[in-house]
This record gives sequence, structure tokens and C-alpha cells, in this order.
Amino acid sequence: MIDVSNILLWLTYLARDEPDASCEEVLAPHEWQVLYAFIHHQLYPHPTPPTLAQVVDWIARLGGFLGRKSDGSPAVKVLWRGLSRLHDIVEGWLVGQCLKS
Repeated sequence: MIDVSNILLWLTYLARDEPDASCEEVLAPHEWQVLYAFIHHQLYPHPTPPTLAQVVDWIARLGGFLGRKSDGSPAVKVLWRGLSRLHDIVEGWLVGQCLKS
């Protein structure tokens, strides 16, 4: 079993080291699409997935990160809260998809 704290630490440093990497290195397509729709209240408009830095910022916003100039990069605790919320949001979306069929 993989420790959640290790995943969060890995995500934090990966976003800092490779901010332009595809977010699909860490999230499934339906996960980042649900995240985008929840944050922006619309479907993702581009043909390529967002960058890892963008997705980490959105996850941090779910966790309460304000993203002001003086705030720096999101910390592990904020990402943990954001990923926890994202998990619940994605689960709700999956249930909704099952009810449609």
C-alpha cells in the first residue's frame, strides 16, 4: 500500500520540477476534466490536457489555497485537503454517470 503522504509530497515536488508536464501523469482524464468543470463552471475547451502546474493550482484552490502573489507554492496540507475534495467530487460525478445509463 502506498502512503498518502508520499504521494502528496511527490505531487508537490513534481509540480515544482516539471510544471509543464501533462496532468495525465497524475490524474485520469475524467478526474482532471471534472476538476476543470468544477473550478471553472464549464467544460475544458482545449484539445490537449492542462499542465501539471495548472492542475496542482486547481487542486490547491479546492483545499483553500488563495494563490496570492505572496503566498508562494501550495503546501502538502492544502493539496491533501484539495485531493480529498476532488475525490468526493469525482465520486459524485461517477454516481451521476451511472444513474444516466
